[in-house]
Amino acid sequence: PKNLGKLLINHEFLDVFHQAGMALDLSNLKKVSSINTSLEVKLVENEEELTNWSKLVSTVFHIEVDDDLLAYLLSQSNVKFYIGNYIEKCVSALLLYLIPEIAGLHAVSTLPDYRNKNFALTMSNRALLDARDLGYKYGVLQASSMGRYVYKKLGFKKYCDIITYALNEE
Repeated sequence: PKNLGKLLINHEFLDVFHQAGMALDLSNLKKVSSINTSLEVKLVENEEELTNWSKLVSTVFHIEVDDDLLAYLLSQSNVKFYIGNYIEKCVSALLLYLIPEIAGLHAVSTLPDYRNKNFALTMSNRALLDARDLGYKYGVLQASSMGRYVYKKLGFKKYCDIITYALNEE
């Protein structure tokens, strides 16, 4: 229903998180001049790199990542983990989830001390180029207010609002 948000709030739920649902036709992926060439972007290939990915994402999002789930996902051909190293330190990460024709960006993250250096832009661009080269047609994501600006630079457009509600347990 159109009034679902109001109904949830009236039943002790909290409106906790807003994101923009964004998409991009990968044939229209913009050439970005502000790529940070000092960031080494690579696919995660082993357990040590996956541990670094997990620690970074856990730190940035203030969550505990399920390492068993990540190990399982690493073995799946439709999931790609990327890490970005800057001066030999893992500072940025993302997950690319692939389903027929669609590449989804998830958990795009950069350590706070390394933000505003175009690392998320560089990581996202690389993953989307890889997806396009593999034949995927569309990129999709849920963007925070901080990330929206980055994704617009790549050509993403907002198509919907995604609101997360949680039960108020007070």
